[in-house]
Amino acid sequence: DYTTEEHQAARQQLVDEGFTDKQAARSLAALWTLNNNVAKDRWALRQRHLRDIRQREEDEEEQRQQLLIEEQEAACREERKKNKNKYAPLVHRKVPSEPTIIPAQYATRKLKAGDYCELHYFTN
Repeated sequence: DYTTEEHQAARQQLVDEGFTDKQAARSLAALWTLNNNVAKDRWALRQRHLRDIRQREEDEEEQRQQLLIEEQEAACREERKKNKNKYAPLVHRKVPSEPTIIPAQYATRKLKAGDYCELHYFTN
């Protein structure tokens, strides 16, 4: 409301230029409305720009996270490839009731070389 005492100085400048009091108040209100609309448009544009920047940053962060996850999975796969025994599945079987016969090193070397090896190396 530009008819109040608060805006008397601004109104007086327009009255000095030849406007009436009502015309001056309406002109000031129209100027304020125009300036306010321009400021609102600038603010909306700035908010849209900030929202776009935030969205872009979120997308980049999501891509970085996805890349990090893929790198970790690749490292895990490589680790599994290198250490197959470490990641081999465990087979749950019953405990054997008979002793396992393991031949002596001498007999094993003879067998690997393809030489004759007596049978008594494989019995208890």
